[in-house]
Amino acid sequence: MSRRKYLWPLVVFTVLVGAVTFGFSGQSSSTGEIPEDTVWVEDAPRPALGSDDAPAVMVVFTDYQCPFCMKFFEERLPALKEKFVDSGDLRVVVRDMPLARHRFARPAAVAAACADNQGAYWPMHEALYARQAILPDVDLTELAGALDLDRRRFDACMSDEAASRQIDEDLESARGAKISGTPAFLIGVPRDGRIYGRVIVGYQPLSVYQTEIRDALEPETSP
Repeated sequence: MSRRKYLWPLVVFTVLVGAVTFGFSGQSSSTGEIPEDTVWVEDAPRPALGSDDAPAVMVVFTDYQCPFCMKFFEERLPALKEKFVDSGDLRVVVRDMPLARHRFARPAAVAAACADNQGAYWPMHEALYARQAILPDVDLTELAGALDLDRRRFDACMSDEAASRQIDEDLESARGAKISGTPAFLIGVPRDGRIYGRVIVGYQPLSVYQTEIRDALEPETSP
């Protein structure tokens, strides 16, 4: 018997912590083909945890003013990192999706991208979430200085359109995957410069993410 892995066209609406989970059909088959109806995004260079050669990928679409995004990074990611990332099975990629109603999420996302240019993405990422409640009052240049970044380089980057274009690309990727809320997660496999898989929207129990990751790691096989 074949094992069920991403085979059935499915849209499941599960209310969990005020969120909805969307399941999409198959990412792999015994022939190695990827069904056309699978959701995908470009595997663009972005801040990530884990090996570039990991067989499974989780793309996290996040917003620095989203409380449940912060909860994911604080409460779910450490366990996923320990179980799947550190073992080499999973790469976690972060893409920014600042929502229009969150005025300060986009400048924060640009600040994180500019910090990444100086090799300090994760310190900035964590600092921004730690200041989420006071984000409107945060001086991003002062924060960059507190993280030992070159302030002049940081300010130049903040004024450059390149970092802003990166955010626009992430937003376009989210739209292409029919993602409209945060946090959102595309969990699947890398193939030919793209990441194919299923989308989960919302802050979920740890077991939900683990199940999707295991499905990505164990494609359907035939006897």
